[in-house]
Amino acid sequence: MSLTQIMKEQPEVINALYRYKNTIFKDGNLSNKEKELIAIAVICVLKCEECLDVHARRAIELGATKDEIREAMLVAMYLAGPHAVIWSEKIDEFLSDGR
Repeated sequence: MSLTQIMKEQPEVINALYRYKNTIFKDGNLSNKEKELIAIAVICVLKCEECLDVHARRAIELGATKDEIREAMLVAMYLAGPHAVIWSEKIDEFLSDGR
């Protein structure tokens, strides 16, 4: 079932999910930028290309530098090993697009 289908058939589920996201992704003990960098590291392990685009853009909007994004990816590579190395190319592609 696609996200679009769920939105049509069960909007309350999607609304709850977005409320949860909005609660988590607001400044707290960690800044939003730090949370987005954590998200990027996790995405490198989960291998979600669409997620990478969304969270890398958001991190940059919040002031993250290319070096910070690469460093988040390096943490993922260290913890996940070769599994996350593939994503170094995705990060490089994203950062070289002039974003």
